Amino acid sequence: MNSTLRHLLALSLLALASCAGQETTRTGFLSSGYDKLQPTKEHPEDLIYVNPTYVPANYTKVVIDPVAWRPAEGAPQRDARVVNELKDDFAKSLSQALAKKLAVVPAGSADGPADGGVLRVRGAITSTRRANWYVNAPLMLVGAPPVNAGGASVEIEVLDAGSGQPMVALATFNNGMPWNVLGYYQKFGHARRAFDLASELLVEQLARQRN
Repeated sequence: MNSTLRHLLALSLLALASCAGQETTRTGFLSSGYDKLQPTKEHPEDLIYVNPTYVPANYTKVVIDPVAWRPAEGAPQRDARVVNELKDDFAKSLSQALAKKLAVVPAGSADGPADGGVLRVRGAITSTRRANWYVNAPLMLVGAPPVNAGGASVEIEVLDAGSGQPMVALATFNNGMPWNVLGYYQKFGHARRAFDLASELLVEQLARQRN
């Protein structure tokens, strides 16, 4: 294939892949609001808030609410089956990540919020994009970068389960990683990776002792 054909193919597929990127969202899901959320030096593309009074050592348990589906304005619609699958995937990511630092307990159990020292996590999927293999594969064959990676945006809020006071909040997103080649061929491979990264970011903020 000569360079002209490669160029035309790339332009055509680029047009098909328009609106493929994710970004931070402000859907109104966070009960604590968005005014205090700011990017950090370590995470300049994310919006993060940590309550100055938050002390990691004060908490040993966490309750995770069912993940919400809260599409931002303009976010693609998904059928009920896909929505439920993605919500389950995000819930799994949150549970696995939080379990590394805290005991995950069911709401209302004997080991739940009544004992104190418990955090309540609320998470919402606010946007998703599919990776389209039929767009990405031809570009990769001609040496061009894939342009329809897929991805997801989420918002997460952590409350003191007893008082309801917000401890941590964040809005984050991910558009896929170049080294995760398989994700370019799976509809929601990079969206699920976004859930994992968001959960890891949350745990990082919860674990960090601030002066």
